[in-house]
Amino acid sequence: MSDYSLANPFLTRDLSPPPPRSFRDRQWCARGYQHNLRPISPDSELGVFIGQMGWVGSHAHTHGYLWGSAGNMGALLDESIDPDCLLPYVESPRYTLPRTISVPSLAGRRVLFTKSGARLDMISLEHPALNLAIVEVESDGIHYRMRFGTQSASRLKSEKQNATRPTSEMFHYMLIFDQLETHGFKALVHLQPKFLNLISRTEYGHPSRFYDFLKGYEPETPIMYEGCGGIGFVQERAPGIPELSHESLRLFKMEDSPSHPENAMRYILYWVGHGTFSRGIDLLDAYKHGEYFEAAARMAWEANQGKINAQPYNDEIVNCILREFHANQNSTESPVTEDGEKHGVYNYP
Repeated sequence: MSDYSLANPFLTRDLSPPPPRSFRDRQWCARGYQHNLRPISPDSELGVFIGQMGWVGSHAHTHGYLWGSAGNMGALLDESIDPDCLLPYVESPRYTLPRTISVPSLAGRRVLFTKSGARLDMISLEHPALNLAIVEVESDGIHYRMRFGTQSASRLKSEKQNATRPTSEMFHYMLIFDQLETHGFKALVHLQPKFLNLISRTEYGHPSRFYDFLKGYEPETPIMYEGCGGIGFVQERAPGIPELSHESLRLFKMEDSPSHPENAMRYILYWVGHGTFSRGIDLLDAYKHGEYFEAAARMAWEANQGKINAQPYNDEIVNCILREFHANQNSTESPVTEDGEKHGVYNYP
Protein backbone atom coordinates (compact mmCIF):
# COMPACT_ATOMS: atom_id res chain seq x y z
CA MET A 1 0.00 0.00 0.00
CA SER A 2 1.03 3.60 -0.60
CA ASP A 3 2.27 5.99 2.08
CA TYR A 4 0.39 8.92 0.49
CA SER A 5 -2.67 9.52 2.65
CA LEU A 6 -4.18 12.23 0.40
CA ALA A 7 -2.91 11.04 -2.99
CA ASN A 8 -5.01 9.75 -5.85
CA PRO A 9 -4.69 5.92 -5.97
CA PHE A 10 -3.96 5.91 -9.72
CA LEU A 11 -0.99 8.25 -9.19
CA THR A 12 0.46 6.03 -6.48
CA ARG A 13 -0.13 2.90 -8.63
CA ASP A 14 -2.45 1.38 -6.01
CA LEU A 15 -4.99 1.16 -8.85
CA SER A 16 -4.32 0.62 -12.54
CA PRO A 17 -6.09 1.77 -15.74
CA PRO A 18 -8.33 -0.77 -17.52
CA PRO A 19 -6.94 -3.00 -20.27
CA PRO A 20 -6.67 -1.32 -23.71
CA ARG A 21 -9.75 -1.65 -25.94
CA SER A 22 -11.89 -2.93 -23.06
CA PHE A 23 -15.34 -1.45 -22.41
CA ARG A 24 -14.06 0.60 -19.48
CA ASP A 25 -11.12 1.79 -21.55
CA ARG A 26 -13.46 3.11 -24.25
CA GLN A 27 -15.48 4.88 -21.58
CA TRP A 28 -12.34 6.42 -20.12
CA CYS A 29 -11.14 7.67 -23.49
CA ALA A 30 -14.53 9.29 -24.16
CA ARG A 31 -14.09 11.17 -20.86
CA GLY A 32 -10.62 12.48 -21.75
CA TYR A 33 -8.18 9.75 -20.71
CA GLN A 34 -5.02 9.46 -22.85
CA HIS A 35 -3.07 6.19 -22.95
CA ASN A 36 0.30 7.66 -23.89
CA LEU A 37 0.66 10.29 -21.16
CA ARG A 38 3.18 9.72 -18.39
CA PRO A 39 1.65 9.33 -14.89
CA ILE A 40 1.78 12.43 -12.69
CA SER A 41 4.03 12.20 -9.65
CA PRO A 42 2.05 12.25 -6.37
CA ASP A 43 4.93 14.26 -4.86
CA SER A 44 4.66 17.08 -7.41
CA GLU A 45 2.68 20.27 -6.86
CA LEU A 46 0.12 19.03 -9.37
CA GLY A 47 -0.08 15.59 -7.72
CA VAL A 48 -0.60 17.16 -4.29
CA PHE A 49 -3.40 19.41 -5.57
CA ILE A 50 -5.08 16.42 -7.22
CA GLY A 51 -4.92 14.54 -3.91
CA GLN A 52 -6.38 17.54 -2.07
CA MET A 53 -9.24 17.79 -4.56
CA GLY A 54 -10.06 14.15 -3.92
CA TRP A 55 -10.03 14.63 -0.16
CA VAL A 56 -12.22 17.76 -0.33
CA GLY A 57 -14.80 16.05 -2.56
CA SER A 58 -14.93 12.95 -0.35
CA HIS A 59 -15.07 14.91 2.91
CA ALA A 60 -17.81 17.26 1.73
CA HIS A 61 -19.88 14.37 0.41
CA THR A 62 -19.39 12.16 3.48
CA HIS A 63 -20.45 14.95 5.85
CA GLY A 64 -23.44 15.98 3.77
CA TYR A 65 -22.20 19.46 2.88
CA LEU A 66 -23.35 19.20 -0.74
CA TRP A 67 -26.50 18.94 -2.74
CA GLY A 68 -25.62 15.58 -4.26
CA SER A 69 -22.01 16.03 -5.29
CA ALA A 70 -22.31 19.49 -6.85
CA GLY A 71 -19.52 22.04 -6.79
CA ASN A 72 -16.16 22.68 -8.41
CA MET A 73 -12.56 23.60 -7.57
CA GLY A 74 -9.54 25.26 -9.13
CA ALA A 75 -5.86 25.73 -8.25
CA LEU A 76 -3.23 27.94 -9.87
CA LEU A 77 -0.03 26.00 -10.60
CA ASP A 78 3.48 27.38 -10.14
CA GLU A 79 5.78 24.42 -10.73
CA SER A 80 6.61 23.19 -14.21
CA ILE A 81 4.96 19.95 -15.35
CA ASP A 82 6.72 17.17 -17.20
CA PRO A 83 5.66 17.69 -20.87
CA ASP A 84 5.11 13.94 -21.19
CA CYS A 85 2.26 14.24 -18.65
CA LEU A 86 0.39 16.67 -20.92
CA LEU A 87 -1.10 16.62 -24.39
CA PRO A 88 1.27 18.13 -26.99
CA TYR A 89 0.53 21.82 -27.40
CA VAL A 90 -0.63 21.50 -31.03
CA GLU A 91 -2.96 18.63 -30.07
CA SER A 92 -4.52 20.56 -27.18
CA PRO A 93 -8.03 21.88 -27.99
CA ARG A 94 -8.15 25.70 -28.08
CA TYR A 95 -10.93 27.88 -26.64
CA THR A 96 -11.68 31.54 -25.93
CA LEU A 97 -12.63 33.29 -22.68
CA PRO A 98 -15.82 35.39 -22.58
CA ARG A 99 -15.54 38.82 -24.20
CA THR A 100 -15.55 40.74 -20.90
CA ILE A 101 -12.82 38.63 -19.27
CA SER A 102 -9.10 38.65 -20.02
CA VAL A 103 -6.31 37.35 -17.80
CA PRO A 104 -3.01 38.83 -19.04
CA SER A 105 -1.07 38.08 -15.86
CA LEU A 106 -1.83 34.36 -16.33
CA ALA A 107 -0.23 34.22 -19.78
CA GLY A 108 1.73 30.98 -20.02
CA ARG A 109 0.35 29.77 -16.66
CA ARG A 110 -1.54 26.54 -16.00
CA VAL A 111 -4.61 26.04 -13.86
CA LEU A 112 -6.07 22.79 -12.53
CA PHE A 113 -9.88 22.58 -12.62
CA THR A 114 -12.60 20.08 -12.00
CA LYS A 115 -14.41 19.30 -15.24
CA SER A 116 -17.92 20.23 -16.22
CA GLY A 117 -20.28 17.54 -14.93
CA ALA A 118 -17.66 15.93 -12.69
CA ARG A 119 -18.82 14.43 -9.39
CA LEU A 120 -16.69 15.75 -6.54
CA ASP A 121 -17.16 12.56 -4.55
CA MET A 122 -15.57 10.51 -7.37
CA ILE A 123 -12.32 12.49 -7.71
CA SER A 124 -10.56 10.38 -5.09
CA LEU A 125 -11.83 7.12 -6.62
CA GLU A 126 -11.23 7.61 -10.34
CA HIS A 127 -8.28 8.45 -12.55
CA PRO A 128 -7.60 12.24 -12.49
CA ALA A 129 -8.15 12.56 -16.27
CA LEU A 130 -11.80 11.56 -15.84
CA ASN A 131 -12.76 14.44 -13.55
CA LEU A 132 -10.00 17.05 -13.81
CA ALA A 133 -8.57 19.30 -16.50
CA ILE A 134 -5.42 21.40 -16.88
CA VAL A 135 -5.85 24.67 -18.76
CA GLU A 136 -2.91 26.67 -20.17
CA VAL A 137 -3.45 30.37 -20.90
CA GLU A 138 -2.02 31.70 -24.16
CA SER A 139 0.13 34.84 -24.40
CA ASP A 140 -2.82 37.10 -25.28
CA GLY A 141 -4.59 36.30 -21.97
CA ILE A 142 -7.79 35.56 -23.93
CA HIS A 143 -7.32 32.11 -25.44
CA TYR A 144 -6.55 28.92 -23.55
CA ARG A 145 -5.76 25.31 -24.36
CA MET A 146 -6.82 22.11 -22.64
CA ARG A 147 -3.59 20.21 -21.87
CA PHE A 148 -5.02 17.36 -19.77
CA GLY A 149 -8.34 15.59 -19.26
CA THR A 150 -9.58 15.97 -22.83
CA GLN A 151 -9.57 14.21 -26.17
CA SER A 152 -6.93 15.43 -28.62
CA ALA A 153 -7.83 18.14 -31.14
CA SER A 154 -7.36 15.77 -34.06
CA ARG A 155 -9.60 13.11 -32.51
CA LEU A 156 -12.32 15.65 -31.78
CA LYS A 157 -12.16 16.79 -35.39
CA SER A 158 -12.12 13.34 -36.98
CA GLU A 159 -14.68 11.62 -34.75
CA LYS A 160 -16.91 14.64 -34.04
CA GLN A 161 -17.03 13.74 -30.34
CA ASN A 162 -18.41 15.93 -27.62
CA ALA A 163 -15.41 17.60 -26.03
CA THR A 164 -14.86 17.41 -22.29
CA ARG A 165 -14.46 20.88 -20.81
CA PRO A 166 -13.48 22.53 -17.51
CA THR A 167 -16.23 23.59 -15.16
CA SER A 168 -18.55 26.17 -16.73
CA GLU A 169 -17.64 28.50 -13.86
CA MET A 170 -13.91 28.53 -14.67
CA PHE A 171 -14.17 32.20 -15.75
CA HIS A 172 -14.72 33.22 -12.12
CA TYR A 173 -11.56 31.40 -11.11
CA MET A 174 -9.48 32.80 -13.97
CA LEU A 175 -10.39 36.42 -13.32
CA ILE A 176 -9.79 36.17 -9.57
CA PHE A 177 -6.48 34.33 -9.94
CA ASP A 178 -5.39 36.97 -12.45
CA GLN A 179 -6.26 39.88 -10.16
CA LEU A 180 -5.64 38.55 -6.67
CA GLU A 181 -2.91 35.88 -6.80
CA THR A 182 -0.52 38.11 -4.81
CA HIS A 183 -3.08 38.32 -1.99
CA GLY A 184 -3.05 34.58 -1.33
CA PHE A 185 -5.62 33.45 -3.90
CA LYS A 186 -3.93 30.25 -5.07
CA ALA A 187 -6.94 27.97 -4.78
CA LEU A 188 -10.72 28.42 -4.88
CA VAL A 189 -13.47 26.01 -3.85
CA HIS A 190 -17.15 26.32 -4.74
CA LEU A 191 -19.59 24.18 -2.74
CA GLN A 192 -23.37 24.04 -2.73
CA PRO A 193 -23.98 23.50 1.01
CA LYS A 194 -27.43 22.39 2.04
CA PHE A 195 -27.95 24.26 5.30
CA LEU A 196 -26.57 27.61 4.16
CA ASN A 197 -28.90 27.40 1.17
CA LEU A 198 -31.83 26.57 3.46
CA ILE A 199 -31.13 29.52 5.76
CA SER A 200 -30.79 31.84 2.77
CA ARG A 201 -34.46 31.08 2.03
CA THR A 202 -35.61 32.12 5.52
CA GLU A 203 -36.06 35.52 7.15
CA TYR A 204 -32.37 35.35 8.09
CA GLY A 205 -31.30 35.17 4.46
CA HIS A 206 -31.48 38.92 3.92
CA PRO A 207 -27.99 40.43 3.29
CA SER A 208 -28.23 42.56 6.43
CA ARG A 209 -28.97 39.52 8.65
CA PHE A 210 -27.27 36.49 7.09
CA TYR A 211 -23.72 36.80 8.48
CA ASP A 212 -24.90 38.31 11.78
CA PHE A 213 -27.19 35.32 12.32
CA LEU A 214 -24.45 32.77 11.63
CA LYS A 215 -21.72 34.43 13.66
CA GLY A 216 -23.92 34.41 16.74
CA TYR A 217 -23.73 30.61 16.92
CA GLU A 218 -19.96 30.28 17.19
CA PRO A 219 -17.88 32.68 19.33
CA GLU A 220 -14.77 32.35 17.18
CA THR A 221 -16.54 33.48 14.00
CA PRO A 222 -16.18 37.23 14.62
CA ILE A 223 -12.58 36.71 15.76
CA MET A 224 -11.72 34.95 12.51
CA TYR A 225 -13.85 36.86 10.00
CA GLU A 226 -14.92 40.26 11.37
CA GLY A 227 -11.71 42.00 10.28
CA CYS A 228 -12.02 40.69 6.73
CA GLY A 229 -15.62 41.55 5.99
CA GLY A 230 -17.41 38.38 7.13
CA ILE A 231 -19.17 36.72 4.20
CA GLY A 232 -19.45 38.64 0.96
CA PHE A 233 -23.09 38.37 -0.07
CA VAL A 234 -23.71 38.02 -3.81
CA GLN A 235 -27.28 38.55 -4.96
CA GLU A 236 -28.77 35.71 -6.97
CA ARG A 237 -27.41 35.44 -10.51
CA ALA A 238 -27.11 32.75 -13.16
CA PRO A 239 -24.07 30.62 -12.16
CA GLY A 240 -21.88 30.69 -15.29
CA ILE A 241 -22.07 34.33 -16.42
CA PRO A 242 -19.17 36.85 -16.47
CA GLU A 243 -21.15 39.33 -14.35
CA LEU A 244 -20.84 36.90 -11.45
CA SER A 245 -17.07 36.81 -11.98
CA HIS A 246 -16.77 40.59 -11.69
CA GLU A 247 -19.13 40.81 -8.71
CA SER A 248 -17.17 38.08 -6.91
CA LEU A 249 -13.92 39.93 -7.57
CA ARG A 250 -15.40 43.15 -6.17
CA LEU A 251 -16.61 41.44 -2.99
CA PHE A 252 -13.39 39.51 -2.38
CA LYS A 253 -11.65 42.92 -2.51
CA MET A 254 -14.24 44.26 -0.01
CA GLU A 255 -15.18 47.15 -2.29
CA ASP A 256 -18.68 47.03 -0.79
CA SER A 257 -17.23 48.03 2.59
CA PRO A 258 -15.87 51.61 2.53
CA SER A 259 -14.34 51.35 6.01
CA HIS A 260 -12.43 48.11 5.46
CA PRO A 261 -8.72 47.94 6.42
CA GLU A 262 -6.25 48.62 3.64
CA ASN A 263 -5.42 45.53 1.54
CA ALA A 264 -7.92 43.39 3.51
CA MET A 265 -9.48 40.59 1.50
CA ARG A 266 -12.41 38.34 2.24
CA TYR A 267 -11.96 34.60 2.53
CA ILE A 268 -15.45 33.55 1.52
CA LEU A 269 -18.45 34.67 -0.51
CA TYR A 270 -21.99 33.34 -0.52
CA TRP A 271 -23.79 33.27 -3.86
CA VAL A 272 -27.43 33.49 -2.78
CA GLY A 273 -29.25 30.18 -3.23
CA HIS A 274 -26.22 28.72 -4.98
CA GLY A 275 -23.39 28.17 -2.53
CA THR A 276 -20.06 29.29 -1.13
CA PHE A 277 -16.95 30.44 -3.00
CA SER A 278 -13.89 30.43 -0.75
CA ARG A 279 -10.17 30.99 -1.26
CA GLY A 280 -6.92 29.84 0.28
CA ILE A 281 -3.25 29.15 -0.31
CA ASP A 282 -4.20 25.57 -1.23
CA LEU A 283 -7.40 23.59 -1.62
CA LEU A 284 -7.61 22.40 1.98
CA ASP A 285 -7.20 25.98 3.19
CA ALA A 286 -9.89 27.22 0.79
CA TYR A 287 -12.28 24.42 1.73
CA LYS A 288 -12.15 25.04 5.47
CA HIS A 289 -13.95 28.38 5.17
CA GLY A 290 -16.93 26.90 3.33
CA GLU A 291 -16.97 23.98 5.76
CA TYR A 292 -16.86 26.34 8.75
CA PHE A 293 -19.95 28.30 7.78
CA GLU A 294 -21.89 25.26 6.66
CA ALA A 295 -21.22 23.68 10.08
CA ALA A 296 -22.52 26.84 11.81
CA ALA A 297 -25.59 26.84 9.57
CA ARG A 298 -26.26 23.17 10.29
CA MET A 299 -26.00 23.76 14.04
CA ALA A 300 -28.47 26.65 13.86
CA TRP A 301 -30.92 24.82 11.62
CA GLU A 302 -30.91 21.48 13.43
CA ALA A 303 -31.19 23.05 16.88
CA ASN A 304 -34.21 25.10 15.91
CA GLN A 305 -35.84 22.30 13.91
CA GLY A 306 -35.42 20.09 16.98
CA LYS A 307 -37.49 22.58 19.01
CA ILE A 308 -34.52 23.50 21.17
CA ASN A 309 -35.15 27.09 20.14
CA ALA A 310 -31.44 27.85 20.22
CA GLN A 311 -30.77 31.56 19.91
CA PRO A 312 -27.59 33.17 18.56
CA TYR A 313 -25.50 35.50 20.70
CA ASN A 314 -26.72 39.06 20.48
CA ASP A 315 -24.54 41.98 19.31
CA GLU A 316 -23.61 42.91 22.87
CA ILE A 317 -22.09 39.50 23.57
CA VAL A 318 -20.34 39.33 20.19
CA ASN A 319 -18.80 42.78 20.76
CA CYS A 320 -17.71 41.71 24.24
CA ILE A 321 -16.01 38.64 22.79
CA LEU A 322 -14.12 40.78 20.31
CA ARG A 323 -13.06 43.37 22.91
CA GLU A 324 -11.78 40.78 25.33
CA PHE A 325 -10.05 38.74 22.65
CA HIS A 326 -8.14 41.71 21.26
CA ALA A 327 -7.29 43.01 24.74
CA ASN A 328 -5.83 39.64 25.71
CA GLN A 329 -3.85 39.50 22.47
CA ASN A 330 -2.30 42.91 23.01
CA SER A 331 -1.74 42.94 26.76
CA THR A 332 -0.93 40.61 29.61
CA GLU A 333 -3.53 42.37 31.74
CA SER A 334 -7.21 41.53 31.84
CA PRO A 335 -9.54 43.96 30.06
CA VAL A 336 -10.89 46.72 32.26
CA THR A 337 -14.45 48.01 31.87
CA GLU A 338 -15.49 51.66 32.24
CA ASP A 339 -16.33 51.12 35.89
CA GLY A 340 -12.81 49.84 36.56
CA GLU A 341 -13.81 46.22 37.05
CA LYS A 342 -11.58 43.59 35.46
CA HIS A 343 -13.05 40.75 33.48
CA GLY A 344 -11.55 37.56 32.14
CA VAL A 345 -11.83 36.23 28.64
CA TYR A 346 -15.40 35.31 27.56
CA ASN A 347 -16.91 36.82 30.71
CA TYR A 348 -20.07 37.62 28.82
CA PRO A 349 -22.69 40.07 30.08
